[in-house]
Amino acid sequence: MSHEDGASGDTTVPRRTVLKTAAVGGLGLIVGDTLLGGGPAGNAASGDALIGSQAMQVETVEANAAWFSQRVWAISGNKVVVGEGKAIPRTTLARKIYRPKSAKEIASVLKALPASTPVACVCGGHESSNAPGYASGDAVILDLIHLKSIEFSTEGEDTLVTVGAGVVFQKLVEALKERRGALPVGTGPDVGVVGYVVNGGLSGYFSRRLGLLGQRATRMTVVTADGEVRTLTPKDALFTAMLGAGSALGVVVDITFRVAPENVVRSGEQRVMLFETRAQAVAFSHRALKLMKERVLSDESVSMELVVSGTKALVATFIAYDTFKGDFAAFVKPWEDLAAEMKLPVVAHGHWSSWYETAAALWPVIAAQKGDPLVSLYHAMGTTGIPDDVVLGFMCDTVVAEAPLDEAQMSIVEIRALGGAAMSGTKLPTGNCHHAFFLDLITIYDAKGKTAVERQAIVDRTTRVIDKARAVKGLSIDQSGTHSQPDDVDRSAVAAVIFGTEAMAAMVKETKKQVDPNNRFRFHPYAKFVG
Repeated sequence: MSHEDGASGDTTVPRRTVLKTAAVGGLGLIVGDTLLGGGPAGNAASGDALIGSQAMQVETVEANAAWFSQRVWAISGNKVVVGEGKAIPRTTLARKIYRPKSAKEIASVLKALPASTPVACVCGGHESSNAPGYASGDAVILDLIHLKSIEFSTEGEDTLVTVGAGVVFQKLVEALKERRGALPVGTGPDVGVVGYVVNGGLSGYFSRRLGLLGQRATRMTVVTADGEVRTLTPKDALFTAMLGAGSALGVVVDITFRVAPENVVRSGEQRVMLFETRAQAVAFSHRALKLMKERVLSDESVSMELVVSGTKALVATFIAYDTFKGDFAAFVKPWEDLAAEMKLPVVAHGHWSSWYETAAALWPVIAAQKGDPLVSLYHAMGTTGIPDDVVLGFMCDTVVAEAPLDEAQMSIVEIRALGGAAMSGTKLPTGNCHHAFFLDLITIYDAKGKTAVERQAIVDRTTRVIDKARAVKGLSIDQSGTHSQPDDVDRSAVAAVIFGTEAMAAMVKETKKQVDPNNRFRFHPYAKFVG
């Protein structure tokens, strides 16, 4: 923490002494309470670079458990597999945390630190393996929480919005509501917008109509590993690489998106049904997904998501876009009839009449997901075309049937229709833009009260399901940094799947060599592919 007369970190030079010295002989940068650079010749004893004669104060916070608990939403299930009596690791390993307020401050930190110092970036803190939050003992963290600007502008007939790296989806959605706009946002209210975009995120409700959020990006401000502030557009090779591997290549300060009108969503319908046995959930899923294949996957004017939850609920959500023709209630009725035929009680009917209502629908559910600590594992699987009956059968008979929903009751199996604009739009370095059908297995539970044996059993059960999925012809596993568990032991996704194609994977790797030769940004979920 900052002290007016004292110091913390690697130096004991009082700030007042430093400022007095600056007036005499020139000074590097003051980052937190640490003097970086300095001396008339700019050769600090530590080897840090002199970056000018003007001192700059960059806020710091203590790298400890309190910061970690505030900025990391959940802990990876692989991190909590420890023996009885051993503490679950709930603090960052980083030696220092900076909270810059501008691109200039980010650049100053990067220039002042040795070029070999690893740097992790935290935006929203909702990342499956917690790699940035944990970082490493020799690393520093850039906590971008202060970069919360949301600015609207126009360019010809287009409405644009520029979003700072500290903005989370709830704030962006609320701002868009005021402007009567829409974007293909994620459902988590506290997910960082920029982190989601640069790791290949998708929107289950909106991507069929609006594409991936990264496909709507028109400009971004980036600070590279050597401290250069760059404004990128789609004409720049680095721009494309950032939209799927960005946290491995540089620090994103902000991204500008092309906004769609709110009326791209005509309406939404949701039905919540209860089941008593897993066999009932499997049987319903078989027939519900058959209907999805017949009525949804070939019709890009609608989207559907089926969720099977650990609370023994089946949640079917349907979105009608502005291109939909006909009676939407009649469109949804076959799934209602199926529930009635199987004697599954429908306990909730949801109706949304706007993009905003749809975007905000799950906020209360996600806000209720808490734990001491909350633990998560993320995996995904999908097909590049309409799935065959073998794939659909596997989704039901293995994933729905065997996922650890009873052991981890906040968990869900989330099955989505994708494709559409996401597949036809600009190809980005993420497998998400190549898939028409998608399943998330999201394992979430409260570690409090779970023994080490029980925690291990949840990991093992999840792993068995994913290992079986790897053997299914036509299934791709873990298509991006946002839908994957990169810290699984002795298992690895495939670079060409993570980044979409072999060519995209090669492009990202080559770009990494050019812009970050010292591998400062090594905390990307799949850094092993690009470092």
